[in-house]
Amino acid sequence: MQSAAEFENFRIATQPSERQRKVTTDEHTRLRERLASDPTLKRVLLSTFIQGSHRRASAIRGSTAHPCDVDIVAVTNLPRSKTTARHAHDLFRPFLEAHYNGRYSQKDRSWCITVDAEVTLDLVPTTGPESPQLARAMLARSIHDWSASDDPESIAMGDTKDMDWNRAEPIWIPDRRLETWEKTHPLLLIDWTAAKQAHCNGRFTHTVRAVKWWKRHVEPNPKYPRGYPLEHLVAECCPNDIKTVADGLTVTLETVASRFRDEAARRATPFLAARGVPEVNVMRRVEGADFAAFHACVVRAAALARRALNSPDDAESKRLWSTLLGDTFR
Repeated sequence: MQSAAEFENFRIATQPSERQRKVTTDEHTRLRERLASDPTLKRVLLSTFIQGSHRRASAIRGSTAHPCDVDIVAVTNLPRSKTTARHAHDLFRPFLEAHYNGRYSQKDRSWCITVDAEVTLDLVPTTGPESPQLARAMLARSIHDWSASDDPESIAMGDTKDMDWNRAEPIWIPDRRLETWEKTHPLLLIDWTAAKQAHCNGRFTHTVRAVKWWKRHVEPNPKYPRGYPLEHLVAECCPNDIKTVADGLTVTLETVASRFRDEAARRATPFLAARGVPEVNVMRRVEGADFAAFHACVVRAAALARRALNSPDDAESKRLWSTLLGDTFR
């Protein structure tokens, strides 16, 4: 059975809380305003915008163990041909020392800033766009033009202010550990997710959150895939025109189980092309052994979801959904 009321309660209980959304909005706005007014950085900073699960409305509720994280992209005019990835990272260290002393740490491709027990910000520097037209477009936009809506559902259904970025070139982010620049297309991904949400009758991001919640709270091992690679996997396997989250979740799990059976048997990492950057494998950081273990979890979950969906008994169906998704489903 579909258990529509329970899935709606589950959706509300697993999305970021009102407090987390407010802290997120306040803190990313404050960070971006500080970046724009910094006397050193303002000479190289073209624009900032939000990417990641917060912007795509696919984030799940955070906790002290798993804080909500918001990605803020800082687009610079630094030429990739003359700037090392390490230098691009280090350029932001004095700013972080001044405003977030003792609350930041360095990751391979970003700076992680702790602003609350349940919220972190990831500051992602990028090199300058190669297209002069794109650089001018970024300069023309107000810092607040890139603020995410307080209503996550309006983001997910496709806020069209980003649509003109669909044909823009990818941007490059520095990987400090690898000491190289990596191509990415976050704005195209925002647009793609909004379109997918529309094709799925507004239920795609709910399906993503359900899978993420299951992975974090019911099947946390192996650790990977998680985050965006897991979301991308769901996107590849969730059919269009789903009518309910129960349908979307069940068919998505079944599709992952069947489509990647061979890779799991060979303990191989599957190749899933990044949106707008087809040569990049979104799953490249997931070890084959981890994917095989994850796939085994998916196979079990898919069978359980199908039993829950097909059960004619309401109480039995709810019990099976709760077994799959944890005590939050009630």
